[in-house]
Amino acid sequence: MSGLLTLLLVALAAAALTAIASALVVLLRARRLGMRQGLASGGLAVLTALATTAGIAALQPAAPEATVVEPAPAVAVVQPAAEYPVDVQLPTLAVEE
Repeated sequence: MSGLLTLLLVALAAAALTAIASALVVLLRARRLGMRQGLASGGLAVLTALATTAGIAALQPAAPEATVVEPAPAVAVVQPAAEYPVDVQLPTLAVEE
């Protein structure tokens, strides 16, 4: 869900920056773009970019904290000695003659 909200936020910011740029072009062509309007538009563009960045950062999930895992102590596995030797060979059938 946060991916969809991030996409929406970026799309709205792009639309706002496009509207600001379009307004600047219109004012420039009409020869009505003064220093005050230019600085105000630039400040509004920077404010829009900062708000978008802060919104995207707020939507990102927080990274889980790492937990320290202590290694298990080394344990030697010792099997008890057998009282008699273990025969692993299966008994064979007698051959009939």
